[in-house]
Amino acid sequence: MRLTAAKLKLLLTKLRIIFLWICVAQTAQAQVLGGRYVYDFLEMSPSARISALGGINVSISDHDLSVALANPSAWNPAMHRHASFGTAVYPGRTNFGNLVYAHKFRIPGTFGFGFQYMAYGRFQETDAVGNVTGQFSATDMNLYAGYGYQFGRIFSAGLNTKLIYSQLGPWSSFGAATDIAVMINDTARNITASLVARNAGAQIKPYTPGNRYDPPFDLQAGISFGFKGVPFRIHTTFHHLHVWDIRYNNPADEENNLFIDTAELKKRKYIADKLFRHIIIGIEFNIKKVVRLNMAYNHYRQQELRLTTRRGAPGLSFGLGVHIRQFDFTYGMMPLAQGQTLQHFTLSVNTAGFVRRVKTEKSNTTR
Repeated sequence: MRLTAAKLKLLLTKLRIIFLWICVAQTAQAQVLGGRYVYDFLEMSPSARISALGGINVSISDHDLSVALANPSAWNPAMHRHASFGTAVYPGRTNFGNLVYAHKFRIPGTFGFGFQYMAYGRFQETDAVGNVTGQFSATDMNLYAGYGYQFGRIFSAGLNTKLIYSQLGPWSSFGAATDIAVMINDTARNITASLVARNAGAQIKPYTPGNRYDPPFDLQAGISFGFKGVPFRIHTTFHHLHVWDIRYNNPADEENNLFIDTAELKKRKYIADKLFRHIIIGIEFNIKKVVRLNMAYNHYRQQELRLTTRRGAPGLSFGLGVHIRQFDFTYGMMPLAQGQTLQHFTLSVNTAGFVRRVKTEKSNTTR
């Protein structure tokens, strides 16, 4: 039994979520190469808050542990005994989820433990002539642990280690990856800045012998700043800093003229487009530390998903967060192509709040 080309193409389309490519870091003008990497689900936004801020953000530093998978230097003591679960539903009923818990032991630093998954659903399996012979499923999983350490007044560093398992029908793969990050969080000047190297690792067991690829490495940086007396914060994120040209090599962009030799035409350089594809601009309003409103623009996503035949709003993203006692609920929305929309939900709970409440109630009853 084997998959037809049409079914295999559908599977690969769902696995290559929207805009992910691997690149050759040694060449400054190299273009991102599609299909030269594995485990692309590792680049998915781990929380609704990050989805609302453009899909990538490494300049958040507070009690929200759902962002620590994107930036391990964000692990901090304010996350102690916090738990978080997030889920996102993509077009085609592809489901993404992230479950994480943070704890501060008696030793210095803060630890985090989590599980990330991508469930692509079930597909029909057919033979070479299209006869249905059964069904198969596809799933990606990431079991990870993180550690963050604060030193001095404004500096912190962190590390995430990941054990990755992937199953695509009858094929399976195993790999490992690491995130390394440093952060400056200057609360006096209301500035936060980070540098993160994500998904540096290797495919230990490939899907098929002789076809071994690496996880999608990405060098990211971000800075956010606020103003005294103003309830909003501006975020600027830079991604794929290790390669300049991340444009899709679209043959439709080539200039053709029936009367002029194409070799004599001056090729467009798209310098501004290449630059802004690396940048995400976002803003977060914080109303009395109870309500958060997020909005961002991702030029890379906008360029990759826009259609000349239909108007839409890909590249924009929006979000809402509500913090009540020990609960924090966040909703993120990202418009995609063809009128589709990504819906992302995250619920975080401070379990230490329940422990304190139980102790208080016991002390009152003993009196």
